[in-house]
Amino acid sequence: MTRSKNIFSVDHTTDDKKQLFIDATIASLSEHGYKGTTVRKIAEIAKVAPGLLTHYYSGKEVLIAESYRYMTKKFLGIFQERIAEKKNKPLEALQIFFFKTFEKDNLDPKVLRVWLAFWSLTLLHKELSHIHKETYQEYITSIEDMLTEAYSMEGRSVDPEVIKAQAIGINAILDGLWLEWCLNPETFSPAEGLQIVRGFVAKVTGLEVPEYEATP
Repeated sequence: MTRSKNIFSVDHTTDDKKQLFIDATIASLSEHGYKGTTVRKIAEIAKVAPGLLTHYYSGKEVLIAESYRYMTKKFLGIFQERIAEKKNKPLEALQIFFFKTFEKDNLDPKVLRVWLAFWSLTLLHKELSHIHKETYQEYITSIEDMLTEAYSMEGRSVDPEVIKAQAIGINAILDGLWLEWCLNPETFSPAEGLQIVRGFVAKVTGLEVPEYEATP
């Protein structure tokens, strides 16, 4: 996904210490995973003494939780911004959503390591579970809105509950394909993944999502 900076980079010149520690946590998770990420390791990446870090955050879990909140809201914001650019062209908005899932930066193994660490904590912390549910619903609602608008433009009336089920299915197949590719890139190519999603949408909804001009 396109970002103002690489999500694994750490700006040591920033005066925002909390953001520095969040960035260092994400960088550590991307390289060392959950088990290898410690307060000492995060402090080392941030280039500060461990005592300064614990002055802001009481421990590793709290810092990882804040990093999860930050990344989740950041990615959701990018997603909503991109589909807003195609507000009156819902099928093109879906097209962009699909393509960005298989964009090169999003297929970096480091991204998977970070999300796996976050997901494991959602099972243990109610606050993180709440963030996940809230964010997930925003994604589903956005997909529902795109489908509803696309149907409307074709003069079709579809039950909202059917659209909701379709949105859940589309999101699930995207997540599943992304995860499978990250675990085993030999299973299919990103381009084939896009074709699978487009075929699924066409079969289930009758909507033809156009092919993306670029090859991921």
